[in-house]
Amino acid sequence: MNHLRFLFLSALFPMVFFLFLLTSFDAEGQGALPPMPAVPGNPSTSQNFPTLPIGVPPPFAYSTPTENTVVIPVPAIGDSYNSGPTFGTLIPILYAKPSGRITSILAPSVMWNPYMGTEIGIRYYRFYKGNLRRWHAMAIQSNSLMNFYEVHYRDLAAGNGRYILDVRAKEFKNPMARFYGLGPNSLFSDQSNFTLAETSAHVTGGINAFNGKVRMWLMERYRIYGAASPGQYPGLPYSATLFPDVNGFAQGAVIYTHRADITYDTRDNHLIPTEGTYARGFAELDQNLTPGQNTIFDRFNVEYKTWISYGEEDQNVIAIRGMLNLMNGPNIPFFAQSMLGGAFTLEGYGTGRFYGYDASLFNLEDRIKAFDLNLFGVSSEFQVAPFVDVGEVFQTEAQALNPGDYAINPGVGLRALVKPDVVGRLDLGYSTEAGVVTFLGIGFPF
Repeated sequence: MNHLRFLFLSALFPMVFFLFLLTSFDAEGQGALPPMPAVPGNPSTSQNFPTLPIGVPPPFAYSTPTENTVVIPVPAIGDSYNSGPTFGTLIPILYAKPSGRITSILAPSVMWNPYMGTEIGIRYYRFYKGNLRRWHAMAIQSNSLMNFYEVHYRDLAAGNGRYILDVRAKEFKNPMARFYGLGPNSLFSDQSNFTLAETSAHVTGGINAFNGKVRMWLMERYRIYGAASPGQYPGLPYSATLFPDVNGFAQGAVIYTHRADITYDTRDNHLIPTEGTYARGFAELDQNLTPGQNTIFDRFNVEYKTWISYGEEDQNVIAIRGMLNLMNGPNIPFFAQSMLGGAFTLEGYGTGRFYGYDASLFNLEDRIKAFDLNLFGVSSEFQVAPFVDVGEVFQTEAQALNPGDYAINPGVGLRALVKPDVVGRLDLGYSTEAGVVTFLGIGFPF
């Protein structure tokens, strides 16, 4: 047990405090399947405010009759197959009421990655009463190609809890994007690198029904993808040279999306669920406005997730997810197609490993409580989570029914939880083509 504790702490301890500040950006995650409008959470279970961890000795702090300010520099560490390790520091400046409820956070950061260089970032988060209305703005710029800019406002209970409003605009460049070809039989030996550039905006409006268990909304989204340019990962060929005929590399794309979405949600907590069900379906119509194409394609998606607690005190949780994504239409740019691979779908592969029109995915993991720990007055729980991921992209019935076309990867996760809303994880997935793939970051994979 002492060896297990040491492994957990050495890998995850730096993430226990203020991990939610790093939810800002995972460049590799852009384009992951399925693309989601940012309307997370069940309003009936999202009433808790963020609070200052009472008992943490802040390096800098001062108080006024109406507000407390705390500054706590923390290490920031990340790792992924495509981007490699990232190190740096994050300096959250937290503004809170005398009760400890956080009203806003200002978080500058300095990060370093061996391929993307030094990244300077600034983030600002503003939380309102009930934590159902919030907004944030952030800017991250490296001394290379990588950047990320975003403004995001959401209100999950507008009109006395009846309505949903979500507005978001962002722009980014990810010079570590990968492409291996299209379809389930693309070859690992054809791995290539390019810079993915996107500018997008969406507006989402909807309603809450049945005490927040059912949500229905409509989304309008506009995306501009830049023409591909060389990436920054050494030793890999340029994707557009290796795959000159794949739609999307030469021109980029302009896509206007109309979506109707419905969810059923009975989770006890939308960030660290231990029981309940989440079911979702959406239908989407996409207008490809790229000059010379002007075509229409559609997308249909269904997803089901459930959590089953067990053990003497229900301390362990079995998590299950199934998902099916179907697309139809001509001239769909590859980056608008279904995609599998990475920290949230198939963890034995890098992000972008499989692209294709349609996709199916199944995930199963057992989140087993290992021990509790109290550090500086903050109680945390540590888990071991063996998992298996199974998925495939396909375009024909024959491919969908061929077991040999499915990618399967087992793995194990090491998780640090500060309830109700902070999860740090070190996940190790395995595939025969890539070996052990590491993802170090925040949040559950599903």
